[in-house]
Amino acid sequence: MNRPMREKKAYWIGGTLTAFLGVALIKLLAPALEGIAGSVAVAAGYALAALGLTIIACATRRNGSDAFVTVEEDSADRERR
Repeated sequence: MNRPMREKKAYWIGGTLTAFLGVALIKLLAPALEGIAGSVAVAAGYALAALGLTIIACATRRNGSDAFVTVEEDSADRERR
C-alpha cells in the first residue's frame, strides 16, 4: 500500500513552499520590476510554481509493486459469508 502522508512530509512541505514562492514571485515582486528583470521574475515564478506542483505530485506517486490491485478469484464469496 502507498506510504502514509507523514512519511512523505518533506515532499509535501517542500513542494508547497516552492509553489508558494513561485506565486509570490509572480504576484508580488514581478509587478514592481520593469523591463527584462520583470520578465525574468515572471518566468522564474511560473517555473517555480510548476516545479512545486511536480514535487507534490511525486509525493502521491505509488511504488511500482503497488500500481495494480490484485483480486483473488474467491474474494467476492468471502465477503458474503
